[in-house]
Amino acid sequence: MALTAQTLQGIVSDAATHKPIFPATVVNVRTREVAYTNTNGYYSITAQQGDVIAFTCIGYKNEERTKPPSVLIANLNVAMEQQEYELKTVVLGPGALTKYQVDSIERAQVYKIPLQRRPPSPIMSPVSAIAEKFSKKAKRTYQFQEDFANAELQKFIDTRYTPDVVTSVTGLTGDSIGYFMYAYPMPYEFARNATGLEIKMWVRDNYKQWMRKLSPEVHK
Repeated sequence: MALTAQTLQGIVSDAATHKPIFPATVVNVRTREVAYTNTNGYYSITAQQGDVIAFTCIGYKNEERTKPPSVLIANLNVAMEQQEYELKTVVLGPGALTKYQVDSIERAQVYKIPLQRRPPSPIMSPVSAIAEKFSKKAKRTYQFQEDFANAELQKFIDTRYTPDVVTSVTGLTGDSIGYFMYAYPMPYEFARNATGLEIKMWVRDNYKQWMRKLSPEVHK
């Protein structure tokens, strides 16, 4: 007998600051369905009782939860702990790393101090935590960390989703390439996990949709 579709929903937040985390990736390990939190940290994903749900986000430790029993909708809030990174000295050999990896390591070293700043624990250092909350410098630093992380994601996507790939699949040239890539941005998780062939298939499928939206006069 087919199981009735059930929904798991909730808020993903920072365990220290209690602020919503966006965007966090939510995955049903059994079905491989993927969802993402919105700017309020809210997520919603299809899941059956007992399904393992994985929560991941850059800069945070991975979390796994089991969907609790429910009739239709279950609520599950998740607090994620920040991941502490120790930047190690790396000796780069010829051809050992891609240009993106080399540049990423260099950027991390240049901005090492602001990237390593973490909010004080409200339990261990309540006074410092309050001061941090109202510090303009701290807000700028944490905003920089967020912008830096988002920029790193986009830089990686740009290594897989390139104008050359678009041209090879679609034949587009000039400004049309930029219009197409702007209309169909590639998700980071897909860029990270997809094979070269899967990326070309993704471009082809989106190109078909794009062409259907254009009037005949535009693409004669």
